[in-house]
Amino acid sequence: MASLTHVCMWSDNGWKRITAEQAAKLHPGGTVSAHSGLFMCELCGQYVSLTDGAIQTRHFRHSAYEKSKNCPERIYGTPYSSYFNPQKFQLPIRITDVSSSSFRFEVGLIRAPIRSLSKDFRIEIKPKGGSDVLYVFAKERLNCDNITYLPIGERPFEKYTLSFENGSEKLRAFWPTEINGVDPEGTLFEKSSGKKLTYDADVEIEKEYYLLKRGYFYQRPYSSIQIQEIAQKQFGWETWTLHVVSASAFCEEAARFFLDFHCRLTDHPVSLQPVWPLFIEGSYTIKHSQDSMYMLVKGNVAAVKTFPSAAVRQLSYNVSQPKLYEILCSSRQQLISAGRTQVLQYAYFWKEPLNQVGQFSEIIVTDLSGSKVLPGETNTLPHDKSLLFKSPFDGEIIIFNKKHVVDKRKIVADEPLELDGLSYGVSVHAVIGLDVVWKIDFKKQQQDIIANDEVKILKHISCVSGASISAPHSLRNILAAMSRYPQICQWIRKCIKEGTIKEQSYRRLQDAYCSISKQGG
Repeated sequence: MASLTHVCMWSDNGWKRITAEQAAKLHPGGTVSAHSGLFMCELCGQYVSLTDGAIQTRHFRHSAYEKSKNCPERIYGTPYSSYFNPQKFQLPIRITDVSSSSFRFEVGLIRAPIRSLSKDFRIEIKPKGGSDVLYVFAKERLNCDNITYLPIGERPFEKYTLSFENGSEKLRAFWPTEINGVDPEGTLFEKSSGKKLTYDADVEIEKEYYLLKRGYFYQRPYSSIQIQEIAQKQFGWETWTLHVVSASAFCEEAARFFLDFHCRLTDHPVSLQPVWPLFIEGSYTIKHSQDSMYMLVKGNVAAVKTFPSAAVRQLSYNVSQPKLYEILCSSRQQLISAGRTQVLQYAYFWKEPLNQVGQFSEIIVTDLSGSKVLPGETNTLPHDKSLLFKSPFDGEIIIFNKKHVVDKRKIVADEPLELDGLSYGVSVHAVIGLDVVWKIDFKKQQQDIIANDEVKILKHISCVSGASISAPHSLRNILAAMSRYPQICQWIRKCIKEGTIKEQSYRRLQDAYCSISKQGG
């Protein structure tokens, strides 16, 4: 019997491909059961066994008791070489409105040629297993030039079907008939954006993810995984729980944890980045006007494919560097996808005149009363020492004191972000992509903290009440800058060790740090 050909074994640097012959030398006698967790099929993410060789040559094989029987090498035989079908991409689903008792879902319809469709065009999205649930949307609800996120309720379903009335079958190249939803055994979402991770997706250490599963998560002690339950929701007889999970180290324990949810821990996630010629970028769409496109592909990628088929030429081969590809864009709409066994990243290239510019990376900044705050230098703090940011794009808020970064906050597209605890002597930068799109400097020195009196400062920051927060990473930066104040440093180390700090203490500590830095102390 032919051995499975896409089997991996964990090494210090991640999952590495191994042959049955190599495995037999490591384990010279007897069967190695799939329950041992030593060998993993990278096509389906399930553990496989190594036979004992008593009857046939030792080989890898799938177990008859596996949960999924859909591994391509099971279905199509070995060796299986067609890594993934670029047409089997998945529409993005994201989780929204997360609270301690609630969450909702949206599905994203990527840009498609719908301008010529009639006004009575309709899209219907129906959950499989939800006989009384149907979501219907008219043409006017769709964005002709970018992605459109449509609400699909609060109850999780494993599958959704997408159909339309008075439409064209050409739309199937953009919107598949079936959409994968939430696996009740556990589905991961990127916490910052809410987007659901695809099968075999890359996950990174120290990055937070939502884990949603049916029932309760009975967790064993982990040394490298942080798990916090944040929500429970009841649907009939079903209870769904939502957790925030993250890995603190790149190790086998963390890798196996995420593998249970069909994701791979990596320090080199897969990404697609066009570099030339000029283009306008949107969500899952790249608008250009040339016959070819140069792209950088990062991470562990097995293949880059196109649909309709077009010439793809790899121009660089350094395994430690991103790979450069030239893609001939022969069609007006060209799907470019990258993956290993599944499509992990994809984008539609739209070839048309660049007679417009991309959406300007503007950001709206107001105080809590709604009054617009202009960038520049100011000697006046905003109302309640707070600013409210809203941007059409994901970005980041960076808080500086002189040249030192003291805090960072993520901006999620179209979601307001409140930044409080502002003080004199700090600078706030709003960054989208590589551009600083908004900046303000609060120049006047704050007088209510005597920076050279360590005892008063320590009393000021420690004698507080109110809610606690997780110790921010910026505490380490503040600790390094306050080495002349041993009592304060000891108190900061205690907060870091315990992992929590009073929110008011943290804001007062930032004020003290800014005042001390301003005075050169």
